[in-house]
Amino acid sequence: MASRTRERHQQIHERIERGDSLRAIARDLHLSRATVNRFARAAEVDELLVAAINRPTLIDDYRLHLHHRWMEGCTNASALTREIQRLGYRGDVNTVRRHLKPYRSGAIPATAPSPHLTVRRVTDWIVRRPEHLTDVERKGLKELCERNPALETPAEYARRLALMVRDRRSEHLALDVWIADVRLDGQRELRTLANGMRRDHAAIQAALTTTYTSGAVEGNVTRIKLLKRQMYGRANFDLLRRRILLTP
Repeated sequence: MASRTRERHQQIHERIERGDSLRAIARDLHLSRATVNRFARAAEVDELLVAAINRPTLIDDYRLHLHHRWMEGCTNASALTREIQRLGYRGDVNTVRRHLKPYRSGAIPATAPSPHLTVRRVTDWIVRRPEHLTDVERKGLKELCERNPALETPAEYARRLALMVRDRRSEHLALDVWIADVRLDGQRELRTLANGMRRDHAAIQAALTTTYTSGAVEGNVTRIKLLKRQMYGRANFDLLRRRILLTP
């Protein structure tokens, strides 16, 4: 895989230096335009190799569970696969076997593997209640903030905002204080968010202080869209109207 990536990277950049268009390169090498663009943007092949190594996999969320179960003495790949499938794993037993191969050869990690970092996972760590984080998640977030100090400020503001929304806190003008703090010392992206929230202040304040919701309306919109797509190209408006009125 690595040798093919290096060869492809060299081919594409040689063609670019000759002045060939990305469209022509994609056509001649039988690659998609997106693939050629990705190789063209990478000045060095190592950028592509690192991205491939760190690419998320189906088993990433279950590495810690598999590690602990192996250390407890459960080494049967089929049994472990059934366990993590009950936890939501969508892969097959072969992936689990490949993951456990280093364990069988004696290369057992000295410490439990850290979860694979993705934007969604880190966001979840930040906005979730601190007491609901596991020790591994809490340690991972702490180490991430230590490596990237610029993350600490937006993480703190995200926690405060999540707390307001989750607990519907409106006392002591909490929303106004949050917006003012962000506009004073927040990062540019946060200040942009705060300015937009200030313009929609009345709607946000109402969401935090009242029990009204547009959920029922949005649910009906989704239902109507589903019915329309089911009938697309096969019925007229009269039948669509009847289905909308009669379908629960």
